[in-house]
Amino acid sequence: MAVYRNDGKRFKRDFDYLIKTAKEDKSLSERYTYIAKRILLSKKIRLSKEEKFLICRSCNRLLIPGVNCRIRLKQGFLTYKCLNCGSVRKVKYDKRVRRKSNRISE
Repeated sequence: MAVYRNDGKRFKRDFDYLIKTAKEDKSLSERYTYIAKRILLSKKIRLSKEEKFLICRSCNRLLIPGVNCRIRLKQGFLTYKCLNCGSVRKVKYDKRVRRKSNRISE
């Protein structure tokens, strides 16, 4: 890794690269996600809503739905459960948006 000043684009690019490599290489994924999270915390870079759920908050592992993460829709919440440590994160979703998408498909 190179030495940076306050260049948020470079940090974001490195984060994306580390996450992509962690998905491909299962043996080093834990280390890559740890490094990616440290980059974000050290430079206070914000992630998008989708990217926030890539890393488990408690065990710092990469969450891959169907492999080590379970996603469920339940009572207006989208729940992410890490199968490594068992932690659960809930996100509220708007039921009206879901109904509107059902009408379009009909």
